[in-house]
Amino acid sequence: MTPLEKTLKRTLRIDGRDYVVTLNPEALKITEKGHRLGLELQWADLISGESALAIALQASVGKLQSDRLPAAASPKPQSPARRTRAPKRRKNR
Repeated sequence: MTPLEKTLKRTLRIDGRDYVVTLNPEALKITEKGHRLGLELQWADLISGESALAIALQASVGKLQSDRLPAAASPKPQSPARRTRAPKRRKNR
């Protein structure tokens, strides 16, 4: 087997979105293509079983979750004049 001594990067397409998988001697990192931040998992955590906790924590803060929706599912923003407010409730006395 060839030892992992240098960083190795590969692209990957999942559900129509491109990601970069980076392997280095310390960790595995997955980022959305064109972005710097992503999920990073240390090899020691993977071996020790801490990986499930690390992934759950990162998922809970929304890493790799893009705030933009696909163009077809994106709702059209309303102009300020069209916004409506909920009627105010009267307090019963």
